[in-house]
Amino acid sequence: INAVLGLFSKDRALLENRGSLVVRKFCVLLDAESVYMLMAEVLSASCQLTPEKGLRVETEDDTGNGPSTDEGKVEDPIVFSLEFVSTMVQTLNLILLTASELHGLRVLLSKAFDRSTPDGNKVIKKEDGNADDLFDTLFKCWCHSPVATFSFCLLARAYEVAFDLVQKFSELDVSVGFLMQIDKLVQLLESPVFVHLRLQLLDVESPHHAPLLKSCYGLLMLLPQSDAFRSLNDRLTTVCNLRDNLGIPPVSLSRSKLPKPGIDAERQAALLSHFDTIMGYHRRARRTLLTDDVVAPRRP
Repeated sequence: INAVLGLFSKDRALLENRGSLVVRKFCVLLDAESVYMLMAEVLSASCQLTPEKGLRVETEDDTGNGPSTDEGKVEDPIVFSLEFVSTMVQTLNLILLTASELHGLRVLLSKAFDRSTPDGNKVIKKEDGNADDLFDTLFKCWCHSPVATFSFCLLARAYEVAFDLVQKFSELDVSVGFLMQIDKLVQLLESPVFVHLRLQLLDVESPHHAPLLKSCYGLLMLLPQSDAFRSLNDRLTTVCNLRDNLGIPPVSLSRSKLPKPGIDAERQAALLSHFDTIMGYHRRARRTLLTDDVVAPRRP
């Protein structure tokens, strides 16, 4: 996995043209959960070092005579740029949302949190494996791409986290690329992968309905007037009309204070704090690039 990620970081054309095929083949030959967990751990670890210590990958020894052969020497950790990790996360996320080879992983993520208990307590199913670790590990890596993180939460049915994330989008640099990713996500919401989400929008009396609906409306507010905006708006209008036709009153204040199903508050706060930390790394990296662009022409 380390060698493949290193190759992708050096050859972006390979990542763009063959990256999806390589990852999907890995998931077929090995275990999709293990492949994604390992890739997420490697990418996360590499970027935790980059902004703090400025480490770089060394392939030769200090004498320039090729790779060091000292048996007692500890190899430098592999470190990737923030930009590469963000690109890699977007690639992995798109594969996760579209590839048939990862159907089992999508099912596992969708069952990570059982919302069937009436008191709102979370239940982790033993037969689904260590779903907590899977969700947390992927989430922390996916934070390098805000839109990918948001779509990942929708896939895992962590709607409370998704709603908190979409509110944080106002603090981000909303670029053209960011809006293009949201536009693509809206198109994916119409795909079979998110049929569970569209059906859950009909369950207007469910505790998860409010954060899910507000997450979708938050996405809608970020979009400019476009085909994606009209597509999502039409679907959400249908849901609101359903509530009116059924004569269901708005959620009362007392009911809104009831414990919500899904992730507990402490764990949710920790995940969102990690998201803020990663976004801080990216803001500083962009600021450094802008400063270098301004200063560089003045150098002799």
